[in-house]
Amino acid sequence: MGLESGPSEFFTQDHRDCDEQWAQVEQAVDAGSGGAEAYAQFESSLLSHLAMEEEVLFPALEQASGMQGGPTMVMRAEHRQMRGLLEQMRAAVEQGDFDAVVDQGDTLLMLIQQHNMKEESVLYPLAERLLAPQWAQLAERLSPYRQS
Repeated sequence: MGLESGPSEFFTQDHRDCDEQWAQVEQAVDAGSGGAEAYAQFESSLLSHLAMEEEVLFPALEQASGMQGGPTMVMRAEHRQMRGLLEQMRAAVEQGDFDAVVDQGDTLLMLIQQHNMKEESVLYPLAERLLAPQWAQLAERLSPYRQS
């Protein structure tokens, strides 16, 4: 996935990448190898994704569409819920309670799946239409968030 792909493909692929990282957490826990390192990578990737949307995509979309307080407000509220769950999960990781991490992860995944469906079916196609002319500049602003 490259930044040159366009907003819809770029952010949708980032969703898939975060999903894959969560699967790695579950695999590590199932294998009995803890999962702290895998969890740290997952959390970092998800937080980076949320920041890319909140700090770059959403403001650009709001400016281009003239909408304030619509779908992006709902997405930000859901991001806050995700961050709250991540905090609980991080505390469980620090306590070595990986069963709790996976249990809370199930709740987080349900929230993420519903959230991603809204973004991928409504917000990203809107971004594709409205932000295509400035995608190169937005992609440049997203580069620092990307992990290698």
